[in-house]
Amino acid sequence: MQTDLYSLMPAVCPYRWMKTDSWFQDTGQSPRMDLRPVFPLLRTGKDPCFDEGDPAIRRLLEQRPGHPVVVVKFSGWGTLLGMLGFFRHLKSAFPDNRPVLVTNPENRPMLEHLAPWLDVIYKNVPPENPFPAFLSLALSLRRLRPALFIDLQIFTRKTLSANLSRLSGSPVRIGFVGRKREWRSFGMTHRFFHNRHFPPSIALGQLSRFLGLPLSDETTPFLPGIHKQCEAKIRLLLGQPPFRTGKTIVVNPNASGKSGERRWPAESFLEVIRMLLERHGDLRIALTGTQEERALVRSIQERLSLSHRDRVSNLAGCLTFSELHALLHLSDGYLGNDSGPLHLALATGTPTLGLFGPTHPDLILPSRPFPKALFLYEPHYCSPCLHQSDIPPCGGDNLCMQSLTPASVLHALEHLLWGAGDKQRLRQVWSRENQPHRAARTGTPLALYRQRDER
Repeated sequence: MQTDLYSLMPAVCPYRWMKTDSWFQDTGQSPRMDLRPVFPLLRTGKDPCFDEGDPAIRRLLEQRPGHPVVVVKFSGWGTLLGMLGFFRHLKSAFPDNRPVLVTNPENRPMLEHLAPWLDVIYKNVPPENPFPAFLSLALSLRRLRPALFIDLQIFTRKTLSANLSRLSGSPVRIGFVGRKREWRSFGMTHRFFHNRHFPPSIALGQLSRFLGLPLSDETTPFLPGIHKQCEAKIRLLLGQPPFRTGKTIVVNPNASGKSGERRWPAESFLEVIRMLLERHGDLRIALTGTQEERALVRSIQERLSLSHRDRVSNLAGCLTFSELHALLHLSDGYLGNDSGPLHLALATGTPTLGLFGPTHPDLILPSRPFPKALFLYEPHYCSPCLHQSDIPPCGGDNLCMQSLTPASVLHALEHLLWGAGDKQRLRQVWSRENQPHRAARTGTPLALYRQRDER
């Protein structure tokens, strides 16, 4: 009698063994492993839209109260910021199946400030020696006995998240794959096609519809109020009214160290800051960044003249996340690259000018409108390359960012904050197509892999 190994480990091994007698007799070998998912793909005759959600998923969660929904997302906090609405709806729709997020420890300040109601497992799994941390994390997840596992890794750390999915013990494992036969899809029970021509917010909308959750990308995300202590500290640092008049612009010349190609040159930031201070005598600049980025920020400040330097504050490494939120709330404008603070400024409602190059605004920004924001982008053939190519075609010499001129940035900022000039005459300004994303609407088919009925 042949042993069905999958029956011995029903939630650990995502594969099953074929028991094809004819194949065994022809080859004289033991049964081979079938790499198809244990749960069959949905039939094409089923409702492809799932506007009310998948009833089978809802029944499964209702039958397993107390078992959490585990979501894995190892990414920067800028990306997670756009997902807080999804977690809020998930927690509300399934109160007996609390959501548990697995993410990097660097995201703790943001999540503790913006989502204190969310259960989070912070774990750093270093790529150079991942096994000890991975094993510890896998055991922790298995002890939770999750009812549902959601893999939201679509660009990086996909091997890590796929293996966590396999070992989680969850009966339902959902994720995004670029190809139906992609190896990481074999551990999933439900596979969504990842369309790289849409932003992650649209992919998250597909998942929300499948789970019967409201779409959370149509309005500005909910943010908590500003702490009075943080507001008082920022006002003291900047000399806010009633102590002075004039505008304050926050400038973040940094980007994640993992993708430095997103940085606009420091010399260009310096030139724009110098021109702004010369043209607006009551303007104040606040430079931000992490402690590791403080040296770069200081190099920009020190190259200004003494008369200008007094109106520029180097706050890099000096602010908590709550204080950064307060700074953006109290400031009159924000200038920065595609990074976490840019997304926080947009969510806060601060007039924002974002600079894009290796990433395309269409593939990064949420689908909701931003009436108080402008984005500069030069459409080079090699852009976007980030997450599209293993190695940047330029070898790291980000010509796409260098092609954004200080004059274009200056004129866009003055139009955004002072109403100067005609928007139609601004150069290098990206504008979204007027056609809304049909993928974000109800009544459109989900990109869930299914198999055709054989008739």
